[in-house]
Amino acid sequence: MKIFAQTLIAALLLSTVTLASTATRVPTVPTKPTTTNSFKAAVFPSSTPGKLNVFVGREPGKPITVRLKDEKGELLAEQPVSKNKGSFRFQFDLSALEDGTYKVEIVSGNDVTIQPVTLSTKPVESATRTISLN
Repeated sequence: MKIFAQTLIAALLLSTVTLASTATRVPTVPTKPTTTNSFKAAVFPSSTPGKLNVFVGREPGKPITVRLKDEKGELLAEQPVSKNKGSFRFQFDLSALEDGTYKVEIVSGNDVTIQPVTLSTKPVESATRTISLN
């Protein structure tokens, strides 16, 4: 009986540790792409937590700069793209940033588009389990 009780307690502790999950950072952005005279852009969350996808479709010709800024307008990251490159995609890593409002700014000459991004942490959900013996 003592071995059964120890095994049951060990299994319960193991299941509790296994079901515990870490909080996940989730960026939210508007879902529709933006179109300007010189490019089309889409900004959306990646399936990888803490990553933000940026896709820009365009014809080569003008250089483009993609910037990530905080709500105060301070530059956090910048991705310059040469004028010779056509359509491109990349990811911003947001995992080190605090929850809050940010913006992705895409600039090509006089064409500027700004996509707001809200970064929030999902609360950890605890699993409840019931054990019944007949």
